[in-house]
Amino acid sequence: MAQVINVVLFGIGNAGSALINKVVKKSKNAQPDAAQLRFPVITNSTVAFFEKEGADYAWEANFIQFAIPFKLDDVLEYVIDNDLQNLIAVDATPSAALAAEYPGLLRTGFSIVSINESLPFLPDSFEKGIKFLADGRGLAHKFIRTGFQDKEAAADALYAAILEVAGKVKELV
Repeated sequence: MAQVINVVLFGIGNAGSALINKVVKKSKNAQPDAAQLRFPVITNSTVAFFEKEGADYAWEANFIQFAIPFKLDDVLEYVIDNDLQNLIAVDATPSAALAAEYPGLLRTGFSIVSINESLPFLPDSFEKGIKFLADGRGLAHKFIRTGFQDKEAAADALYAAILEVAGKVKELV
């Protein structure tokens, strides 16, 4: 049976939406034993869509119709209440405030994949602290600091990083 990776996506701008579309497209042609990427929570800066049982996977329509105002605590509560495992928080935002929340996400059981535009402006000690916390919890992180010319290249980098992080976490278990 394929491993399910629960990806909580912060940011559905160019890179985030291209990532979801890439995953949907790849899942249609995936091998039965390939890791399955699932998006139980998708957010922009103000609202979040929390996956509901029986909802078709038309993420854009669901997001528009069902997204509600949220705080990060709402996301964490949803993850805990639904006993979600194999968690990866993907940060496709420019928000330094969200980057500051990485320690809390790690403490809740998330690995981190980030293409956050504020990363180059954070001190080196920030990533060292995240690595220390992730390693101590058997989790992983991947910070992508390269600027991308288009959303497809950014989505490719995010997709590869998710698979890399999922593989590292699987090795540690």
